[in-house]
Order: sequence, then C-alpha cells, then structure tokens
Amino acid sequence: MVAIGLLVYLIALDVYIHILAIIALYVIYKFISKRYVKKLDITEKGLFITGCDTGIGHAAALRLRKAGFLVFAGCLKPDSDGAKVLKEKGGGRIRVIPLDVTNDESIKQALETTRQGLPESGLWGVINNAGIELAAEIEFASIDMMKRVADVNFYGMVRVTKAFLPLIRKARGRVVNVTSVKGRLPWPADTAYVSSKYAAEAFSDILRREMYRFGVKVVIIEPGRFSNITGILQGDRLNVAVDELNQSWERASEEVKEAYGRRCIDDLITALREDGKFGPTSLDPVTDAMLDALVNVNPKCRYLVHGTHQPIDKFCVLALLNQYLPEPLFDHFSRWILPLPPVNQQVLKPGS
Repeated sequence: MVAIGLLVYLIALDVYIHILAIIALYVIYKFISKRYVKKLDITEKGLFITGCDTGIGHAAALRLRKAGFLVFAGCLKPDSDGAKVLKEKGGGRIRVIPLDVTNDESIKQALETTRQGLPESGLWGVINNAGIELAAEIEFASIDMMKRVADVNFYGMVRVTKAFLPLIRKARGRVVNVTSVKGRLPWPADTAYVSSKYAAEAFSDILRREMYRFGVKVVIIEPGRFSNITGILQGDRLNVAVDELNQSWERASEEVKEAYGRRCIDDLITALREDGKFGPTSLDPVTDAMLDALVNVNPKCRYLVHGTHQPIDKFCVLALLNQYLPEPLFDHFSRWILPLPPVNQQVLKPGS
C-alpha cells in the first residue's frame, strides 16, 4: 500500500510539474510575442470596411486611416451624420462608398468604385463589420426575423468577401471578419443574432484554411460587451428591436403565450434597454485588435476583445467557460448565470 501511495504521489507531482511548465512557457510566449511583434509596412495600402455609418465600423475607419491606410468606408446611408464625419475628418484618406451588404448590385458597384480608387499597392484588407441585432426566444423568433438578421450578419459577410477576394488574393492580404463574443456563446433569447454569428465564425474558419495556400490570412474579431457605444441597440435600432419583440408576441399562438407568459417579452425588452446604458466608454480595444490583425506579420486567428470593466467582461468569461467546461456542466451553470423568466408551471403538468 505504501508503494502504491508513493507511486500515486510521484505521478501527481509529475503531472503538477508539467502543468506548471506549460503555464510558464505560455506566459513566456505571450511576453515575447507582444514584445517582439513583427509589423508590416502599411503605407499607401487600401482597406475596405463595411458598416461605417456608426459604431465599430465608424471608429475603425478613423483609427485605421490614422494608422496610414487609405480607407474605403462602406456606409448604408452615405448622407448620414456618421458618413459626413468620416468625410470631414478623413482628410482625403477616407472615401465614403454607398453599400448595402444585402444587395448584390450595391456590392458590385462598391467593388468597382474601390477598384478605381486603389493605390498601386492594391487592396490589402477587407473588414466585414456590418451587423444588426434582433432578439427573441426560439418560439417567438419568426423565420422572417432569422432571415433578416442572417442576411446582414452572415450572408452579407459572404457576399462582400466573395466579391473582394480576387483583389485580396492579388495583394496576399487580409480578411478580417467581425463576429461577436456570442459567436462562441449560445446566449438564450438571442436566437437570430447568435445563430448568424456562429455561422460567421464557421465561414471564417473555413475561409482561413482555404486561403492559406494563397498567402491570405483570415482573422476573426470577437467584441465582448460594447453594445452601449456601437449603436447596434441604440436609438432607432433599439426601437426596431423592441417593436419586433412586441410583434412576436402578437404573432405567437395562444398555446405559446400561455406557456411563456407576457413577462418573457417584457423582461427581454427591459434587458435590451438596460444593456445600452452600461459598458465601456471607448472602442479602442476593438480597433487596436483590428490594427494588429492587419499589420502583424503573424496575427492571431481570433481576437476575443473584453469590453465592460476590462479585463473582466462577463460575456467573454462565459465564452471561455463554454469552450473549456463539459457541456452538461456549462448547461447547468448557465441556468444560474443566465436566468430566464419562469414559465407557466400549469402547462408542464401531464394532461394539461
């Protein structure tokens, strides 16, 4: 027994030492990779960004123009206040281009306009950033809602990428796809948005592996909780999301209404309103990640960018737990950390 106990102790000690060695090597690697990053010369390189009217796309256009890129900023509304700001602050190095990522003809025209204005070095990067948010639990989310969200968040990304890839391949450049922390976190009551972001993550991973042989790098940016300053759930967009929830209640069958109760909708509306009130005051962490993705000789495959109260962002922490914990354990944990409104217990009784 003593020999067995000693053997178990030695094995445990050996495992512990190996774990410590792995952690130490990882810390050293992170230190060296940050201290000795090899960066590319981006002087006079072209860059195309979608969704630049507001939020992340708008901030990225200004930040990356300052870094030295010639920015072609795709805006859904080229006469919007955000587009006007880009024109005023761009100093000739931000060119606003009309773009609707759900319209093939609009993308074709944006491609041609960009092609005509490119410097000799060509188009170095495309940042697919355009996105919308409509939330609802699965039984309230209409197929039309799912399609509208996917048309922008997923198919819009696919359309733009396919159109601009020939230019990117020629430059051996970069495709940077903005998904979300929810592209790694199956957040309840956000069916359409989360599904579209999971699809965008899969598309980006596949594209990265296909483009490797052309020397093109594909990078994913996963912003955490930044909704208070992105505009995705602010002003008119918030009103649209709230109206959609109210309509989803009206469309629901009496059976679904009885099972869930109106509180399900009201609590989600409250959560959407509250989510837009709190969070970080700057989008710099996201635009910094974009810049590194574009200029680092060896960028990460994905950048999970913490938002609220950095470096602790509930969404990002949960995404990491979802990645590493066994699924049944995370499911149980999520019922506590991601509570949903109680349902009508009467409808759960046999024969009811």
